[in-house]
Amino acid sequence: MTQQAGQVVFTRGGVPESVHHVHVAVVDAQGWVVASCGDAGLVTFPRSSSKPVQALPLALAVPELPDDELAIACASHAGTPEHLAVAERLLARSGSSVNDLRCGTHPPFNPEAAADLTRRNEKPTPLHHNCSGKHAGMLLACERNGWRREGYAEHGHPLQVRIRELHAELGGVGVDDVRAGTDGCSVPAFALPLDATARIFARLAAPQGELAPALERIFAAMTAHSFLIAGPGRLDTTLMPLVPGLAAKMGAEAFYGMALRDTPRGPLGVAFKIADGGERARPHVALAVLEALGVPVTEEMRALAPATLQNWAGREVGTVEAHVGLTWA
Repeated sequence: MTQQAGQVVFTRGGVPESVHHVHVAVVDAQGWVVASCGDAGLVTFPRSSSKPVQALPLALAVPELPDDELAIACASHAGTPEHLAVAERLLARSGSSVNDLRCGTHPPFNPEAAADLTRRNEKPTPLHHNCSGKHAGMLLACERNGWRREGYAEHGHPLQVRIRELHAELGGVGVDDVRAGTDGCSVPAFALPLDATARIFARLAAPQGELAPALERIFAAMTAHSFLIAGPGRLDTTLMPLVPGLAAKMGAEAFYGMALRDTPRGPLGVAFKIADGGERARPHVALAVLEALGVPVTEEMRALAPATLQNWAGREVGTVEAHVGLTWA
């Protein structure tokens, strides 16, 4: 049932200036939707929040892979030297080179890394792309499974077919219910109901079945190497160390997934989508949801989502309020 969507309201001078509408689904370890806000059945793209699923064929095929390389395969990294070193190491395992990556090229997300390239008069390469670790992992998964590496990013490639099946299996839906588009990095982007994505994160929080060892390794890699998952000052990297038992992954257009192992209601999976893609509202929603689930929110966590707006002169000019009223099943 669709309920009233949550809101994040940005106010200036006491007048609401911007309103971001929010849809949330919360699923328990048994796969049941236990709480929601807005439309829990909203069909939408998790985008990079799918990366833990996209890394599953790698984790299954290469059980000896170091945790930092598994983490970079789940990452939307910032292109710092630390990120590039791990991605390059993973890429080399399949005998691949930067020229084999099909993710495209963009400057590093990290301003210092981007400025350093400019100072050296160097152009970014596909390795600097935030998805290069994912693509390097896909190439290795192909090599270990005996699949051709050529065309690994295409919809009909065996790797992408398997990843679509894994979305369906973990999300508790049929394969035909997993719709396909193309992501910014050229691999398939899969759309599925919001509660199905929350179910995926619940499986990450409480692994079970034959996929459990691989899911456990992905959870451990993400939480042990939170820096690699995003980078300096970014939400995943900052939030995970502050919340025990949390693996979190952001996706483009203001999607977010959280696997929570330690809540008053046991392990939970959370997925939320900010309808207009307003990513500035994401930390406010994340903290509001965590608080609603009984997770202690510290002052250090609140600093990630300031309740006041300041201008460039440091003056307080407005406020931010998140209204995410979860309805419990």
